[in-house]
Amino acid sequence: MEIPVIKTQLRVKEGKASTKKVRKEGNIPSVLYGKKEQSVPLKMDAKTFIKTLSRLEGKHPIVKLEIEGGAHLDSPAIIKEIQRDPVNNSVIHVDFQKIRLDQKIHTSVPVIIVGQSEGVKMGGVLDHQLRELEIECLALQVPAHIEIDVTNLTLGRSIHVSDITPPEGVKILTDSDRVVVSIHVPRTLEAKRTTEEEKPEEGVEGTKEAEEEKE
Repeated sequence: MEIPVIKTQLRVKEGKASTKKVRKEGNIPSVLYGKKEQSVPLKMDAKTFIKTLSRLEGKHPIVKLEIEGGAHLDSPAIIKEIQRDPVNNSVIHVDFQKIRLDQKIHTSVPVIIVGQSEGVKMGGVLDHQLRELEIECLALQVPAHIEIDVTNLTLGRSIHVSDITPPEGVKILTDSDRVVVSIHVPRTLEAKRTTEEEKPEEGVEGTKEAEEEKE
């Protein structure tokens, strides 16, 4: 797996005035965090970052930071958080988390539902309850997402975390009892099924009347 490179620069000053100036210059302010290291304020070209981001997969993709003026700080990292403007949705800040490729990390990945379930075909309603899974694995083994096939899921049935087989090298940390997806029976369909169950079988009423006449 080739890790995409993001070129950044050291950002000397911090604070609202500084970050506002950084954005005005066409850059995005960011910070590189390390477990036991002091955080490093950075900035990067906005257009270049957005172009790179459009090619990345997963909620917390892995990148390699190349820091102009601080080559000794170059490091692989995961994009921990992206802050966006609430009005125009533009990226206004990025948090990077420094990682080592030979050590396992904890992160989250999206859950993607595939297939058309038998329960939905019968009139049921699909309820996708858990949309992310917490996992542990090496950084280069982090999947872009985990797929759940619901093709054979019938009315009233559920798929739990314990039913998921993760990719090789990936350990799921989310509680195994949690429901990922269910097929609910609509009230109208449940009422119809109940009514049908309460109906006497065809011919049973007639047989009962005939027996009463004999007596």
